[in-house]
Amino acid sequence: MGASLWIVWAVIGIIGGFMVGRLVPGVRSVFLSVCVGIAGAVLGGWLFVLLCGVSERMESLSLAVSAVVCAIFLWAFSCITGKDNTGEC
Repeated sequence: MGASLWIVWAVIGIIGGFMVGRLVPGVRSVFLSVCVGIAGAVLGGWLFVLLCGVSERMESLSLAVSAVVCAIFLWAFSCITGKDNTGEC
């Protein structure tokens, strides 16, 4: 597992966080959504590789897992930090 895989996970998080920060009306800060996206993507990809092993196929699957975990983190972030604070997601 090389450094390039970590960079790709981070880029997935940056893209996801930026899209949520700009497109979801309840999110207050693009910077925070990008940080949450990076954390979710890197954590998801790293845990997947840690649990399933390192091979070319598993590294490719880790990119999809990274995107899914990033989306879950960002969904939770948007629910927690919504502008209306009604608690509804």
